[in-house]
Formats: sequence, C-alpha cells, structure tokens
Amino acid sequence: MSLAPWLDGELGYRSFGTPGAPRAVFVLRTGDVATTDPDARVTSGFDVRIVAIGLDAPELEDPPVFGGQTPAGLTVEALKALLEREALGAAVGVVGERSAGPIALYLAAAMGGVVDRVAIVGVQSPTDALSRDLRTPLLDDLAADVLVLVGQDGPAGQGDAAWYVDRLRSGTAEVVHPDEIASVNGEVTLTSVWSRVLTHVAPGAERR
Repeated sequence: MSLAPWLDGELGYRSFGTPGAPRAVFVLRTGDVATTDPDARVTSGFDVRIVAIGLDAPELEDPPVFGGQTPAGLTVEALKALLEREALGAAVGVVGERSAGPIALYLAAAMGGVVDRVAIVGVQSPTDALSRDLRTPLLDDLAADVLVLVGQDGPAGQGDAAWYVDRLRSGTAEVVHPDEIASVNGEVTLTSVWSRVLTHVAPGAERR
C-alpha cells in the first residue's frame, strides 16, 4: 500500500491494472476492502489503471460542505493532489461507493474538465434540508457524465438515484436487479457492478 499526506496523517491507496494506461480510474471506498481490486477478472479486461483509495471518518464528516477547513473539504484537497500526481496526463474517471459517493462527486467537480466520467454506487440522497441545499449547487456545476447505480432493495434505492440525476447536468440512473446482488441486505456493491462501472468510467478501454 502507498500513502499520501492528509491532515495530520496519511491516506492509504493501491494501484493496479495497466501501468501507464491512457485512462485512469480513481476509486473511493471505505472498510477493509477499500484498496483491493473489486473484481480482478473484470479489471483485466480493460486497458486502464486503477487507483483505489481507502476513506473513513473523519474524512467523510460533513460531506455536504465542499472547501474550507472541514475534514471533507481538506480530504478533497488531498485527493486532488493525489489525482494530479498519479493520473500522469491520463483521462480520468472517478468512482465512489456508498458513503464515499459524495466525496467522489466533489472531487470530480473540483477537478473540472480533468474528470469526464463518474460512477456512484449505492449512494443515499441527503436526509435533511440543509444537506440538500448545500449539495445541490455542487451537482449543478459538475460537468462529468455521471452514472448512479442503486439496488431495488437496500438502503439506497430508485428515489435516491432520481434525486441525484434530477440535479446533474448529465446523469443516468440504473437500478440493479436483486439477482445481480450478492449482499445479504440487498445493497448493491461495487464488486457486483464493477463491469458496468468500468464500462462507464473507462469508455473504449475494453481489451479486444
């Protein structure tokens, strides 16, 4: 695992896939599997470099607040620096799973035209009016093409996907059938939709 400076500590990340590929994909997740390949068999079918970054509290605190000295704002700044260093001139896609989804959206917005594709997986919409009011302007400014994946069951559903898509310049929602989801509670996982995600964030990178 590699480490990048962040606040008074470090962010852990791993790179895999094709070194020097023309397309780089930055994956933001939480938990013990955050920096592992979601599905190595799928990844091997794409000419793409993956940078998987592990996030956790306090990085995810106050996710509606972009910029400033909040943990979320400072985390986005650290991620921008990591992306600028690791992308090496490649076209960039960003992926966020569950609670890391809002940070992925803010990172893409902060990078402007550098990030052209985003996918968020199993991400719930804001639950209170303040969060909705703060998050909406950021989504309005996001120029990247965003894919929002949710399950029919589980915490994040069709209503959550619609909330995001309605506020994005270019957003598409897909509801994943329960048969494609292996989790006990019906929550869509990045592993279960990794092929769909890579097809979206790395267009044209499938190996022939």
